[in-house]
Amino acid sequence: MSTHTGRFALVAIVAISIFVSGMLVQGQEGRGRGRQGGQAPQNFPEAPPIGFIGSYRVAPDKMDPSKLPIIGAWRINFDKSDPSMRAQKRFTETGMNIYTAVDGGIKTETFLFYPPKRNDYKTVFGDDAREYWFKLDGKNIYKDPQGPNGLGQTVGMWLVDRNTLYRERMTKGVVDERVMYRVSPDGQTLVWTNFNADGASGHVVWDRIKLTPTHGPAH
Repeated sequence: MSTHTGRFALVAIVAISIFVSGMLVQGQEGRGRGRQGGQAPQNFPEAPPIGFIGSYRVAPDKMDPSKLPIIGAWRINFDKSDPSMRAQKRFTETGMNIYTAVDGGIKTETFLFYPPKRNDYKTVFGDDAREYWFKLDGKNIYKDPQGPNGLGQTVGMWLVDRNTLYRERMTKGVVDERVMYRVSPDGQTLVWTNFNADGASGHVVWDRIKLTPTHGPAH
């Protein structure tokens, strides 16, 4: 299978997963409506879990993501990531992501190294740190996922299941980045798998860490 064909198949699988998830959510929210609208909703049990796939009953988590397993602090693990990640020097050994539930969405803080040396990264662009916010509604309207770099970028995020998020970044209205975020069943490992429009795919692994009340990593 060619790289192009493989990447197309992966994108198709993601799209189908999002579509099925949406249909399941509609089923959750729409039972009891229609011709039999006066009847009480039927409470069917959830299907048995499959491997790393989390619960797909995610309608409440889209509104309040505070209990999703991705929430927390994650430090990069170069030994488990694609070898090119270390060579790119996109992150150092202390590179980190912090996901925090805020106002019905998720605030993301990404750091080349941690702790950061400046605190204006939300409004001032730099490669060392950035902050952005989004809701899990699939709307590609949330600004500056790479920081305020002036490129006209937005991001859309979908919650596929409790352990899986799907991201699409747009630059001036064109999708140029696609990433799957998956949290392991034990909640201790986060994996980014990207399949970009330019063919540069990768695999980045993060380990969960605890933060002290002073917003620094515990030792």
